Amino acid sequence: MYPIHFFNSTPSTNILAKKLAEDGAIHGTAVIAANQTEGRGRLGKSWFSAAGKGLYCSIIVRTRLAVEDYPKITLAAGLGVALAIDRLGGVRSQLKWPNDIFIGGKKCGGILTESSALNEPVERRYAVIGIGLNLGSALEDFPVDLRELATSLFIETGKSYDSQRVFTDIRDEVLRQLDVFYNNGFEPILASWKTRDFVLGKEMECVSSEGEIITGVSLGPDAAGQLHVKAPDGRIHTVLSGDVRLAQINKSR
Repeated sequence: MYPIHFFNSTPSTNILAKKLAEDGAIHGTAVIAANQTEGRGRLGKSWFSAAGKGLYCSIIVRTRLAVEDYPKITLAAGLGVALAIDRLGGVRSQLKWPNDIFIGGKKCGGILTESSALNEPVERRYAVIGIGLNLGSALEDFPVDLRELATSLFIETGKSYDSQRVFTDIRDEVLRQLDVFYNNGFEPILASWKTRDFVLGKEMECVSSEGEIITGVSLGPDAAGQLHVKAPDGRIHTVLSGDVRLAQINKSR
């Protein structure tokens, strides 16, 4: 059994999980909160967490993956979350590079992966996979400015979900996909991820690896987990994980 730490409320499950990991918590240890007051997304963005109506958890992962493979953990985790959601809700979830879960064209969840210093000895390295998923939120639970952008499993299916069961299924599938990654390489993960690519072939605005703001068509991620975008002039631009602060799906689509 993997250890689970429950909290009624916490600023961030990732913060708690990182502290546990630094103190030696084992692979698969998780932190779950009924309410998260300072939920975070990538690049310092806030994450709206409706109290008691979502899954807010972090999973500690200790893996012998090569250091250069750590950035791909988010894609493997996203695939695991999507597969688990589909079985739970009878829906088809999609993935928006690099860390968002979409259902019915709207964002239903997100992933924030953080890690120890990667120059640590392999036995000390870890990653913390933070997962936020909208479970029971009704449309009116979201702030007005998010109602056209966000959704929940309840909105999409009309069903209620037990957060503990959802967590267990997601944790097990995420760890399973990471095992696939370690044992079989990134190729099978990427192939499955691409079948769910929400922005493939769609026009995007983003920041290239050269720091240039570009508009172009998404070509999907490559074997290194980096996104490629084709600009109107035919040039292919690489989008790095740290360079998507201004990335938006074109609203005209």
